[in-house]
Amino acid sequence: MAFFDPNAVKQAGVKPSQTRIRPIKQQDSAAVNVAQTFNFDIPRDKLIWAILISIGKDTTAVGGQGTLADELVDISLIGNGNKYMKVIRGEMIKEICKINLEAQSTGFYKLYLKDPRLGMTRPLPSWVFTSLVLSLVDSAPGATYYHHIRVSIVESDYQGEDLSNYPVLIEKYMSWSKYGTNTLWQEYNHERAFTVYGYLYMIDDNGTLDDAKCDKLKVIGNHPAGQDYLADEIYFSHLKELDKQLYMSAMATGFTFLEFPNGYDTSKYSSLKSYVNIATAGTNIGVRVLERYVLS
Repeated sequence: MAFFDPNAVKQAGVKPSQTRIRPIKQQDSAAVNVAQTFNFDIPRDKLIWAILISIGKDTTAVGGQGTLADELVDISLIGNGNKYMKVIRGEMIKEICKINLEAQSTGFYKLYLKDPRLGMTRPLPSWVFTSLVLSLVDSAPGATYYHHIRVSIVESDYQGEDLSNYPVLIEKYMSWSKYGTNTLWQEYNHERAFTVYGYLYMIDDNGTLDDAKCDKLKVIGNHPAGQDYLADEIYFSHLKELDKQLYMSAMATGFTFLEFPNGYDTSKYSSLKSYVNIATAGTNIGVRVLERYVLS
């Protein structure tokens, strides 16, 4: 089926009769023009490849989706109440889909458990969790409007795969660092215990995504024997152009992706930081970095 990574399906030997897309009951806003959190209980009996999400708005309280809109704010996927596999912004999901050459239309989001670009990742064995919840936070849909959210699970049957040292894709941003009106080099702290496959930078000025204020990027890891430069004063404009060529779709305003195709082991570092150069002062420059890494 087209919703599955065809190369991974061939490699796993999965038959069409063993794959499916399972819809979950639609949820609707409790009241007009109110932002809220929607919690979807994810079925825990199959291997999950991806989660498909769509959001629309309409003046009716129940029914169809109405007009589709990119109005998801924060998304989390949580196992056992405390194991966060995803902590991600709606805008970030859109950019990750571009990286996988699957740019999403307005109102649609695809959350990867098996990432087509990362061959070592595998679909999530959902039954190992006692609970699995997809938590979605929306923005207020506007006067007289309700949001209508649909979720489907892309899944396949378990075929006796070895679950020891099983690789799980984690996508999280740890903080939203804000630098006020400061200029020059500002630091952002990273996790440093995992093999990282990419950093997705999301830069804003007072909450509005921005490409103009920050011009250069450094990523530096310190360890007892010295210092490593993962990136050394790269121009954001050059990196965005490389992203466009590689992923065949331009990153949205405020977004830049720094990829480590073979993975980068960060466990040796005592500190690992990105440094963003603010060339032009803003009202309040903010930086969030989605870290993509694999746990096994």
